[in-house]
Amino acid sequence: MRFLPSAFNLQPSAFLRRVGFLCALLGFFLCGVSSAFCQEAAPAGQPFRVVLVVSASIRPYIEALDGIRGELDRAIQANVEVVMLDRYDEKSGLDMADRLIREKPTDLVAAIGPEAAALVWRSFPGNTPPRIYSLILNPEKVIGVRDRDAGISLNIPPKVQLQMIHQGLPSLRRIGIFYDPANNRDFYDKAAAAALEMAVELVPMVVAERKDIPFLLQECVDSLDGVWLIPDRTVISESIAQYIIKQSVLQKMPVIGYNQFFYDSGAALAFVFDYAELGRQTAGLIIDALNKKKFGARTPVFKVWLNEAVLKKLEIKIPARIQPPVMVGP
Repeated sequence: MRFLPSAFNLQPSAFLRRVGFLCALLGFFLCGVSSAFCQEAAPAGQPFRVVLVVSASIRPYIEALDGIRGELDRAIQANVEVVMLDRYDEKSGLDMADRLIREKPTDLVAAIGPEAAALVWRSFPGNTPPRIYSLILNPEKVIGVRDRDAGISLNIPPKVQLQMIHQGLPSLRRIGIFYDPANNRDFYDKAAAAALEMAVELVPMVVAERKDIPFLLQECVDSLDGVWLIPDRTVISESIAQYIIKQSVLQKMPVIGYNQFFYDSGAALAFVFDYAELGRQTAGLIIDALNKKKFGARTPVFKVWLNEAVLKKLEIKIPARIQPPVMVGP
């Protein structure tokens, strides 16, 4: 699905069947076979050595990678090595390991994407070298609950999303949300609690199978002010998203989506990530970790695009006062 890059996949891809080989490769790449884990980080005045492991050569990851490297180049002295996981078969990987076996110890390893994070966390189950992740949806399902604050996820807290929805579409008071409890029960519970605080009624549109969606939409459409679509592998496919948006617009009802695909397909409001900016945000965590500073969970930087053309069709006015990250989209 072109609107769901692997950053949104909840399960590591098939390459993890070779995870034993890749873990060995990454271990060689980072530290060699000597007891590099016991060596200290770069001495004062010496550049740090940072390794960036990237799941695949796709646009979101490459933009994030460029953002990380640019910010590190600007802010600190660091020698940055990049491992693109999708570029190696077994033979070339072993050749690479042999060539890099004598490399210096690594001060930090960062993973971009869920496959890279799964590999890094399996390869280095402790905290040496320090690990940072980026561009993962629901990181606790990839690296575990304990380390979910060790990076920049693609999860915008439900309360924050509702605040943005209220700022951009203040007339929405009864919002239907499609979700499968097996995937998003926790998200719904948090969103429902936040909605109560804002005098908004969140209507659960529970889906166990995609075939239920047309019936649910038809049954509820007359009583809703809007429909909220969230990442849910049971609910969302490209065709289903377009169907929901089309049917909702025909009923003069706005749809809220979670990336540019939804915006381009006719959603009235969409949460959009700038992946280069997410990379720069990740670089900030890397710099803090290298300098031994503590950090906690951070909401990923994002934008909220209002679709002016769609809102005109729906006869909904853009609020006179909107503040970033809410803005009229391109």
